[in-house]
Amino acid sequence: MKKVATSVYLLKDKKILFLVRNKKNDTVHKQGMYLPIGGKVEPAESIEECAIREVKEESGIIVKSLELKGVDYIKSQNSWKDDWVNFVFISKDFKGKAKAGNEGHFEWVDIDKIKNSNLYEGDKIYLQYMFKYKFFVVEFLYKDYKLIETKLIRAI
Repeated sequence: MKKVATSVYLLKDKKILFLVRNKKNDTVHKQGMYLPIGGKVEPAESIEECAIREVKEESGIIVKSLELKGVDYIKSQNSWKDDWVNFVFISKDFKGKAKAGNEGHFEWVDIDKIKNSNLYEGDKIYLQYMFKYKFFVVEFLYKDYKLIETKLIRAI
């Protein structure tokens, strides 16, 4: 089965806001990982509506506008059982301060230092694409939490 999700990176003063996951490991995420804000698209919800809703629910921040930067397709050979189509957004137009919740706490990380953060390998790759290209489409193959293969499908 394919699931649809969004990821949102909030940018401010050459920093990116990450959710630092405090929940225990599940089939998709590990505890302690630096994640974008985001989640699954609900029935009858647009991709952009999902992105805005997830930011508000997880952080309390109100997003005023978004820019779609890319799409990553995550194929899984593991316990996830599902493939994911993830729409990657950035926003520089938002208000409020992030408040920790049941998912974890938030940290602003210098863009120059994100490669040293506790990110999934695929996230490190598409974050590079996010800053290098106007738009990208990338495909990842994971086995459990390990990245096996990457294929850049399109970059503009």
